[in-house]
Amino acid sequence: MTTADDSPAARPDPGPGTAMRRANARDCVLTLRTASGALTIGELSTATGLSRPTVESVLQDLVAAGTISPAPTADAGRRGRPARRFTLDPDAATVAALDLGERTVSCLLTDALGTVLARSTVEVESGDHLAAIGRAIERTGSRPDVVGLAVPGILAADGRVTRSLALDDLVGRDLAAEVTQQMNCSVVVENDIKLAALAERHLGPPANSIAYLQIGHRLSVALIVDGVILQGSHRLAGELGSQRGMRWTSTSQRGRLTWSTGDEAKPLLERAAAGEEIARREVEDFCAEIAPRLATVALTVDPELVVVGGGLSRAGETLLDPLRRSLQHLLMTPEHPEVVAARLTTDGSLIGALGRAFEHGSARVAGVPGVPAPWPRFLATPTPSATAPSAAAPDAAASTASSSRT
Repeated sequence: MTTADDSPAARPDPGPGTAMRRANARDCVLTLRTASGALTIGELSTATGLSRPTVESVLQDLVAAGTISPAPTADAGRRGRPARRFTLDPDAATVAALDLGERTVSCLLTDALGTVLARSTVEVESGDHLAAIGRAIERTGSRPDVVGLAVPGILAADGRVTRSLALDDLVGRDLAAEVTQQMNCSVVVENDIKLAALAERHLGPPANSIAYLQIGHRLSVALIVDGVILQGSHRLAGELGSQRGMRWTSTSQRGRLTWSTGDEAKPLLERAAAGEEIARREVEDFCAEIAPRLATVALTVDPELVVVGGGLSRAGETLLDPLRRSLQHLLMTPEHPEVVAARLTTDGSLIGALGRAFEHGSARVAGVPGVPAPWPRFLATPTPSATAPSAAAPDAAASTASSSRT
């Protein structure tokens, strides 16, 4: 992951800098986030266990930062001065996530509470992904304060894109710094498959350790250990395709899966689901071929779940059942990870980038560092669409369904 924090748009941390005061501020922000309405100082004090003077001091800082605002008071005929009420300000900031594909760039924009405001997809013209990023953001009608980028490629420790089959124009470049300069905002960049795994960690079945297997036109792996992305010393954890001569299957070509139906597995999986024996046998053989490497990963990190994402995961048990059986056959232990389908089959990387942007820009968005992203909120509202070429839509969905494209 690479970040660019020193943008002119980045707001200084409003707190006094002590860990205790920041923790108090986070408690107040999280309580207001989950409340059904505005809260008084007394209600915040009761909910958080903090003293009234502490709550009042925290609110003073957060109001000054612009992330919390006083709510209209309701006197309800009471005598005396009505209690002041406070609420999070959804207009305090906007956050954007972008998923970079070979031919399209998709953007999702939310307010400071995580409510989706707009969505757009644009085509990449003349191979210029940086320009496409700017146009995708422009189509949302807003200039975000924080941006998260999902990139199909390997990122070096210094944040530069070192390898990407899909984004030749960005290899060797510091994407976070360039987008920060272009958009005048704070930017965080991460590998797209790792972000899809992160989204599953927060929105899928409860698990702190996950082996995420993306199956589309290619296969890719990302690992979540103790609730966070496993990067390794050189940010290469899970990059199995970087091993010379490595092939997931005997029929794959330059890492791209091939089937008896050609490049597309959907017709084959449909026939297998309908009970055609030849198609079922091909799916079973595929699972048997990829299971050994997956078993090695499982025995190395011992995950609670193997989460299968990407376009082929929509086949459900037609794919998952033979993969589960092949994996369990190889593991000579009574314990083994559960194999499940991803909750997000098309937008995993985009949602992951959004959550990572909220975490990265917490000081700007919430007024204090370290506030967790409002993950469930990303899925709680329908996603509006900005004007975009209709031909771009299929590739937008394929951007997370077609593997890491590294």
